[in-house]
Amino acid sequence: MWLAASVGWAQYLEAVIPVGDTPDDIVWNATSNKVYTPNYGDGTVSVIDGATNQIRATIRVADYASAVCWNSVANKVYCASIDPDWLSVIDGVGDTLIRKVRMRGAPTRMVFNPAMNKLYVVCIDDHMVRVYDGSADTLVGEVWFGEITDVYTVLWHPASNRLFCATYCGGESDTVFVIDCSMDVIDERRPVGRQPYAMCRNPVNNFIYLATQRAVYVLSSAGDTVVTQIPGYANDLCAVPFPNKVYALASPGLRVIDCYTHTVIDSVTIAGGVFICDTLRAKVYSACEPAPVIDARADTVLDTLPMGRSPECICWNSTNSRVYINDNMDDVVYVIRDTSTGISEPARSTLARRPLRSTISRGSIKIRDGFRGVVYDAAGSCVLKSVAGAARRASLNPGAYFVRYDDADEVEKFVVVK
Repeated sequence: MWLAASVGWAQYLEAVIPVGDTPDDIVWNATSNKVYTPNYGDGTVSVIDGATNQIRATIRVADYASAVCWNSVANKVYCASIDPDWLSVIDGVGDTLIRKVRMRGAPTRMVFNPAMNKLYVVCIDDHMVRVYDGSADTLVGEVWFGEITDVYTVLWHPASNRLFCATYCGGESDTVFVIDCSMDVIDERRPVGRQPYAMCRNPVNNFIYLATQRAVYVLSSAGDTVVTQIPGYANDLCAVPFPNKVYALASPGLRVIDCYTHTVIDSVTIAGGVFICDTLRAKVYSACEPAPVIDARADTVLDTLPMGRSPECICWNSTNSRVYINDNMDDVVYVIRDTSTGISEPARSTLARRPLRSTISRGSIKIRDGFRGVVYDAAGSCVLKSVAGAARRASLNPGAYFVRYDDADEVEKFVVVK
């Protein structure tokens, strides 16, 4: 293990840990507080102790190990390998290989469903998702999307127990397939324009955000409605639950989406790369060179950390407040840790600019005298534009509404009842 030497990095870059040949993914095991990264070049998985930053084990799996996923119910770690196709099952306590399951179809992405104790594996050559029982690690189902369909990204939605699968069919006909995980069948198909790249779930409103070549789509938690579209290319997304935002990555930086109004409210210039939010300390980190540390409240870059030649994947250890980024050319894992003692409220805080107040009203809302505001419903659609300098009442159906006051630079919430 190499310790970060520069004084300027001391608050963040804590260690650089050598691992195997060409690390290709990374995941944190919250039960055992360990980090697992598969090494594509030598068919091993490196296990890092989340408390000490020491290598706990190096597990031989199968050649071309390319993806990992943690089973939080049985405390197992799955590693997918291609050519030949294997699913290696690792004991999350003893870090030993339990079994290898023969697969087919080039397994790549994986997602675990703790509500059903099932593993969903994307098999790109067979254009399907295969479903494995999390207890016995046996195949229990297959969901096929069609001959010309490639699955770009998958996301399990805990509130609806559904699996969202963003697929590429070519042209403008790309689709999000929504799988009912209780029966493992497709029960929704949503066209979403061109080339879906990434998805995230905002735990505040339970909406799904989908990055595509031309817009960020906002899907309802049931998957049956496209709530709105936010124009503009994006190739990765990150939910920032506090204060209820989504970051959309698009060169040369991030667009900041306000999830109350589903409008772009700010931008942050960074190099790029996949990224993750430390929700405890309200900071966002990105796997790129250099790696930015972003204040998620103020939407500003606090620092940039030098990485190696090819930072690739990222995960967050909430127990020790550590972020891990692997580098598949330098064969290391960077350990980033915020050692500040607390979170100070920055001068340019999003909450300070737009404090959210809530008012219960019957049948209508009242725009404050002397201000210009725009009224949005809970889905982010504009329902009323106000007149500056005048009080105005609007008759509305029962539900939640948000008034964004431009002159006061804040948001007010109304709950309309009968």
